[in-house]
Parts: sequence; C-alpha cells; structure tokens
Amino acid sequence: MNIKIGNKIINEHSNFFIIEEGQANWGDFNKALKMIDTAVEAGGDAIEFQFAIPSDFYVKDHPYLEVYNKTQLPLDKMIEIVNYCKKKEIEIIVAPLSHNLIKPLTLAGCSAFNINASDINNPEILDAVAESGLPFFLSLPLAEENEIDWAINRLNSKRKNDFILLHGQHTMASGEDGVSIEHTSLGYINKSKEKYNKLVGFIDHTPLDWTPSLALASGASVVSKHLCISRSEKGPDWHICLEPKEMKNCINKFRQTAISINQKNKVLAPGENFDRSIMRRSMVALNKINRGEVITQKDITFKRPGDGVPPSEYKQFINKLALRNINKDDKITYNDIKK
Repeated sequence: MNIKIGNKIINEHSNFFIIEEGQANWGDFNKALKMIDTAVEAGGDAIEFQFAIPSDFYVKDHPYLEVYNKTQLPLDKMIEIVNYCKKKEIEIIVAPLSHNLIKPLTLAGCSAFNINASDINNPEILDAVAESGLPFFLSLPLAEENEIDWAINRLNSKRKNDFILLHGQHTMASGEDGVSIEHTSLGYINKSKEKYNKLVGFIDHTPLDWTPSLALASGASVVSKHLCISRSEKGPDWHICLEPKEMKNCINKFRQTAISINQKNKVLAPGENFDRSIMRRSMVALNKINRGEVITQKDITFKRPGDGVPPSEYKQFINKLALRNINKDDKITYNDIKK
C-alpha cells in the first residue's frame, strides 16, 4: 500500500516524520515562517499547522472564541504559508478546524489534511476532507473504538484507500504534562493495521525525545512530534514540545532506528570484527605436541583471543600429523598440519 503525500511516498516501510507546529506562532506570521525554517533544519519530512476560522470553531459566547480571534492567521497568510513550505521543499499538512478552509487550502496546494482528533465524529469535517481529493490522516486520540469504526466506515464509503490512521492519546487539556509512556498503547498500532487494513502512524504527545523511535519500532509508518522555539514561552502544548536542537536529535534517532528496522539480514556492526578477535576463542594446544605426532582431540582446547582457527573447525585437525613442535597454549594453524 503506497500513499503519496506531496512528493513523498508512505508505505509499510516508511519513516515519515511530521513536525507539528501546533499553533505555537500565536498568530505571528513571521514566527510561523520561522517554525517552517526550524522544521527544515531539524530534518522533518513535513510540518503540520492547525488552521481555523474561529466563528466556525466555537459558539459566540465561548471564552476561547476571543483567544482564537486574536491568534488565528487570515486565509491569505495561510496560503502564503503553504507557498513558503513549497519553496522550502517541506510538505505541509493542515489540520483544518473549520470545514470552510478545506476547499481554499486544497486549491492553494496543501500536501495533505489531518482530521484532528476533536473532529473524528464530525461529519462536516470528514466529508469535506474526503471530497477534497487530497490524501489525509485520521487522528485517533480521544476516540473509543466504536467511534473509530464509525469514522472509517464513513470515509471508506466516500473515498479510495488513501488515508492513514494516526494512533495516539491527548491529555494536555486535563492539565497533564503529556502522556506517560505506559499509556501510549503502542501495541494498538499493529492491531489497528490488521483490523482496518490501513497504514498506521503515531501522534506523540509524550514529553520524551525517544518515543518516536519506539513508535517506529512498534510498526508506525508515520510519527508526529510537537515543536516550539522555546518552552519558556509556554505556548500551546509546551509541556510536550521539543526545542529545535532536541527535535533534530530526536529525528536523527528516528532515522537511525529506521535503518535498523529495515535491515532484514544479519550483518555485523562496525567494530564487531575487532570484538570477535578479542571475545571469541581460538584452537590451541592443550599440551605439547611434538613434530610428527598425530593430533588427537585430547591434544587441543579453545582459549582467547579469537584471532586464530575458530573452534568450530577443530575436526579438520584430528588425526593429522604435526609439522612442527607445538607448545602448550600455542595456536594451532593450518600451516601446522600435514594436508
């Protein structure tokens, strides 16, 4: 199964890394551009922005409506962000918190959409994303399995098999400092692959920089992780964000883990040949063997270092004539026996 996100192909063997901006720009367009530059420098495959039209998102008397009115960028700036990502050659994924943004962002050239976890039961968002023609992700945090079933059945009835599930959890609104590793249910990644016949990724809401690598090893084809310029700013979800250097290190670990997972043959690591020569044993004389004597199994033993004849080849020396005097603990080599 291959799904194309912009210029990238995602399949069972992928290690696609999404850096989630997560509204950390607070409505500052220039800071949003800086977040893109930082994501590129860190080595992400894509950056995700959450965009909304606040009046589509909150009822008129909700206290957060005013917050979103102050921090949401206008549509023209959203489109500029899409174009800037293209210029920087990083895929842009948008989590549209307003169905009215989906069509204009599709026309602007967005790489993909991500149906936010808060909208998994929202037919308005599901249908608009499905009808956009773009590939997309379906985020599963907050969802019980019957809700996941409902959403996937609705999407399957409208689209081809070109969306990816993103397993994960979301606890920040409750005041938690991110999800504890024991609550990540990483075993569900492979279970959901089998149940839904979809590619599955992981949204990392832990505060740890090694969880993406663990998710990859657990079967995720895609992982997303939050980025901030500095946690001292205490922006949205700051508890679980990585700062730029941390994000770069996190992605380096992630890529190295991918190399390991995709190596299906047994190969020796750099340095193992040297360690073999130290840690393994060689065939040596258990006692003195005189020239012309027949070597028996009682004449040999196996001791370190391992830079001589491997013990597994000892049978080739049994009942052979010694061509020299071999002292106790001398290594016995093929040059010491008559062929």
